[in-house]
Amino acid sequence: MKGMPIVAIVGKPNAGKSTLFNRIVKRRRAIMHSTRGVTRDAVEERVEWNGVAFLLMDMGGFATGVKDQISADIRERVKEVARKAAVVILVVDVDTGVTDEDESLVRAMRRERDKIVLVVNKVESDPDRWGMHEFHSLGFSEAYPVSAVHGSGIGEILDEVVSRLPKRSAPEGEEPLAIAIVGKPNVGKSSLVNALAGEKRNIVSEIPGTTRDSVSILVRRAGKEFILVDTAGVKRRSRTQKGLGAITSLKSLSSARNADIIAVMIDATEPISRQDVRVASEGHKARKGMMVLVNKWDLVEKDTQTADRYVESVRESMSFLSYAPVITISALTGLRVEKILPVAMSIQKERKRKITTSELNRIIERAVDASPPSYHGGGIGKVYYATQTGTEPPTFTLFVNKAAYFPRSYIRYINNQIRKVFTFDGTAITISLKSKER
Repeated sequence: MKGMPIVAIVGKPNAGKSTLFNRIVKRRRAIMHSTRGVTRDAVEERVEWNGVAFLLMDMGGFATGVKDQISADIRERVKEVARKAAVVILVVDVDTGVTDEDESLVRAMRRERDKIVLVVNKVESDPDRWGMHEFHSLGFSEAYPVSAVHGSGIGEILDEVVSRLPKRSAPEGEEPLAIAIVGKPNVGKSSLVNALAGEKRNIVSEIPGTTRDSVSILVRRAGKEFILVDTAGVKRRSRTQKGLGAITSLKSLSSARNADIIAVMIDATEPISRQDVRVASEGHKARKGMMVLVNKWDLVEKDTQTADRYVESVRESMSFLSYAPVITISALTGLRVEKILPVAMSIQKERKRKITTSELNRIIERAVDASPPSYHGGGIGKVYYATQTGTEPPTFTLFVNKAAYFPRSYIRYINNQIRKVFTFDGTAITISLKSKER
């Protein structure tokens, strides 16, 4: 995806940018909500139309008349991406007509005027079409009517967009490794994504909840492509009300489940909380690759045993993640940030590891000989045969005389015996039982 042309969707808050973005990518990728300013960071997605591939970016709403730092950061980010983009889709709202925000945005992008495709959204009737004429005052010779909600006019917009792009598709090859960074609000997720990307891609603020959508960013390191997913902070259930807060939390968890690797970020300056454990457990239950990132390590007073003690506390609090690497980092200073992507690649390699049937059966045979399975009801478990039946995560099937004779504790024992030989660092492994047919 390196060198793929950028197409940026810009406009004032609540003009329907995210709805249009979702319609083009053909799934509900960006959060849609009636609250102004829901989209803050850029949401990215690869799109192909008529054989031409490009990176579509849904930008935050360009709001004027407000002086808070987040709105100012959004305005600067919109202008920065517009400068880099090959095409800019400017979305205006037929219901509001031309607004001061529309005019301010056009002035801010005066140097990018030749890149702009003017799209008038919410055009759903003949009176709406008549209302489009007002937008000629913005200085564009052509305006494209669309209803992002109903999907009308999308093809015409994309035809115009790709007519302005180089006629080349994205190169075929290995799929990028998707890494979702999850955690509580304000733990430093966006700062880490910016550090990994090598530039300020996401808005960073001390205000909890700055990131509302899950933001995907493409980066390339050492010939390998990664998708970094910066998720919104997952709040405690008791504090998550119906509406936008609930949507962002659910969206974060959904994005994490769709990733290859989940990096659980926790704050080194605070005790490990039940919410940290809950977030980590979601990734474990989804059987994804897992790592734990202990952020703000630069703020911790340390001695030679501090790191070991903290890792031990992580293991105690998140015992189900005994297989996950723990890395102490500082997204702010860059401390050990360079280790994250190589560790992610190593975890993915472990998730794809295959054990030969002969090796697996030797491990199982030794384990059973050392500690035969027994059932409290008097039954004796027998393992006839074992084989690997899947990867991502590694999955093993044991053919046994009766599954009921193998309690969970014994399955954990088998799991540990396999890991003594093949560590499978960073990934859960699944062991299933299949009883002999009678």
